[in-house]
Amino acid sequence: MRPWLLLAAALLPGAAAAGHDVSLGVTAVTLTNGGVYNVTAPRLGLEAAYSYELGSWRLGGGLRWAPSGRGNLPVEVYARALLSTKLGRWQPAVGPELGVSGLPVIISPVGGFPDDLSRQQAMQLGPAYVAVHAAPLRFAFQRFTVSALEVQWGTALNQPGSTLRLQFGLVHLGVTL
Repeated sequence: MRPWLLLAAALLPGAAAAGHDVSLGVTAVTLTNGGVYNVTAPRLGLEAAYSYELGSWRLGGGLRWAPSGRGNLPVEVYARALLSTKLGRWQPAVGPELGVSGLPVIISPVGGFPDDLSRQQAMQLGPAYVAVHAAPLRFAFQRFTVSALEVQWGTALNQPGSTLRLQFGLVHLGVTL
C-alpha cells in the first residue's frame, strides 16, 4: 500500500473530529474602476473553498474561477476568517477576506475619456484585494451545509477605493469531513 494512502487513512478520523469543511459553489462577480460608467457585467464563476472551525471562527480559503469575459488568468485565490454563530440550523457568518485576483478590473472607458486612461489606471492597480464577506443565509443539516445569497464588498489593497468589487455567492453546498 502506498505511504500517502496510509497517512490519509490515519488522518481522516482526526479531520472528521476537527471540523474541516469543503464546499463548492456558484458565484457572480462585478468589478468597477471609477464610477457607474465603468462597471463590468456580472461574471459567473465556480468556487471551491475549505474552512476549519475554531470555536466561533471559521478560518480558511479557496479558489474562484470565472472563465467568461476578458483576463489572462481568470482565477482568484483567497483566505478568510469568518465569525459565525449557531442558532439551530442557521449558522450565519461574517468577516474579512484577503485575496489575489486575476480578474480584469480595467475596462475601456466610454463617454469621451482619453484612450490611454485604461493603461494609466492599470499601472496604478495591483491584483491584491481586501473585502468583507457575509453569509447571512447559511444553514447546516448534520454534516452538510447550504448557503445562498452571500455578499462580498471590497477594494484593491494598494489603492483602497480606486476599485470596487461586489460579489454574490449564489449557492454553496458543503460537507464536513
